[in-house]
Amino acid sequence: MDRELDFYTESTIASWEEAAPIHRQINRDLLEKVAAPDFNALEADFDALVSGFDLHGKSVVQVCCNNGKDLLSIRKKGAGRCLGIDGSYLFIEQARELARAASCPEMEFACHNIYQLPEYYRTSFDFAVITVGVLNWMPDLPRFMQICASLLKPGGWLLMEELHPVLNMYEEGEPSHLAQSYFDRRPFRDDSGLDYFTGRKYQARENYYFHHTLADILTAAISSQLALRSFREMGINVGNYCADLENAECVPPMAFAASWQKSS
Repeated sequence: MDRELDFYTESTIASWEEAAPIHRQINRDLLEKVAAPDFNALEADFDALVSGFDLHGKSVVQVCCNNGKDLLSIRKKGAGRCLGIDGSYLFIEQARELARAASCPEMEFACHNIYQLPEYYRTSFDFAVITVGVLNWMPDLPRFMQICASLLKPGGWLLMEELHPVLNMYEEGEPSHLAQSYFDRRPFRDDSGLDYFTGRKYQARENYYFHHTLADILTAAISSQLALRSFREMGINVGNYCADLENAECVPPMAFAASWQKSS
């Protein structure tokens, strides 16, 4: 399994490295925006979830942090030590640049394949955070959740906002429509690009994504000694995928926000 897992993750990381300059150009105004004391890039529902906790002085790790803007938002809420981890070195470079522009040079960003994370990060954090667009890239979801849980101190919290698994059944179009079985567990190969801001397609390096059911997510968390404390389903566009469904006559679940607590 490790050889297969390495193939999927390394292919996808290479595709994200290719996308990093494209995202940087699209988001070139971020350097100015993050300088504002009240900068907050979190989606409203996830912001409400995060704000329900006392973050002051607490340690936070964001798994698959991309350019770090969400972690920067949490740091500006008063969090203490903040570490962002991502497999793409170019996105980590962007995160460090944004942290400097935000006058938060003490923030840490590290480039690691999450499945090869060094042991010295274990049991170091009060909170672990996962924001939209992470789970579908994980070929081994139970192992991924175990790694996330291992980052937490006993009693620590995993906070997550993600695309709802039901949304994986849909294909973008005019309108977006049902196209996949909820239980299709094949690796999906794509080389049409990762510009999810403008939707522009380009010939890209191949990446692989995976459909995980809600049961898969909950079971992976339970097996990682994480107890579900809150779960909210939403019919809103948080990932710019099949965004038109938000205004459809029959709105499917499009996102969820959840909190889990590690056993003491």
